[in-house]
Amino acid sequence: MDNKFLEKYGTWAIVTGASSGIGVEYAKQIAEKGLNVILVARRKQMLEALATEIQEKYGVQTKVVECDLSQDNFQHTLLDATKDIDVGLLVNNAGMNCEGHFYRGGLDRNLQMLQLNTKAPFILAFEYGKQFISRGKGGIIFTSSISAFSAHPYLAHYAATKAYILSLAESMNYEFKDKNVDVIALCPGMTKSEMTKGMKEGPMLMEAAPVVKIALDNLGKEAYVVPGLFNKTQVFINSRVLNRDNAKSLTGALLKRVLPGVAKSAKKEKK
Repeated sequence: MDNKFLEKYGTWAIVTGASSGIGVEYAKQIAEKGLNVILVARRKQMLEALATEIQEKYGVQTKVVECDLSQDNFQHTLLDATKDIDVGLLVNNAGMNCEGHFYRGGLDRNLQMLQLNTKAPFILAFEYGKQFISRGKGGIIFTSSISAFSAHPYLAHYAATKAYILSLAESMNYEFKDKNVDVIALCPGMTKSEMTKGMKEGPMLMEAAPVVKIALDNLGKEAYVVPGLFNKTQVFINSRVLNRDNAKSLTGALLKRVLPGVAKSAKKEKK
């Protein structure tokens, strides 16, 4: 139990996208600090299994909220479920990607990503941020990406959604500071999760645990964090060393090699 963390953000935290990957790790590490956790995602069965595990291991309360954040007016489900709960920490983690060439996935899927990656976290930050400010304490964590720092061919729309999240989090960090509400954006690179299934093991692919830890450790200290030396180096080179055209070309060449969908299409083009 982390008494300081509990005092600042307790007694309840919301974690969206809690059914897998980084979201599962957020839920566990927050529970380990002594906060009760509201688990939010579409897959209720997976949330219930995680809730049981957390209760047994960490001795905190959990609440499962089955909710599809990519649907219009989703927030009413979550706001109703938490109307009698003293939420002090919001983890805006739910997200999806459409990696590959620009038209991959079709319009509907790309609009779903726009809703899930940008509109939903904004709505939740707006609604719960008001509560935190009126209370005079609280915290909001956004999951952005290293792709937010520069143009990313083959991740064009996804990277644009994450650039929005980074900008939103940095701006809110400044505005909310004197309200005693902490805001941070976590900007991971490729992390083991459902999004990265099929990727080869290597220095680019991080475990979720250290990625989440750096966000929780720096909440209230930084506006954003980039976990991992490889990711920090990539961001530094793209944003500080190379000009925009060279950074775009380097990123595009790299992603063309490592993203499964892009690599397959590139081989077909060569044939």
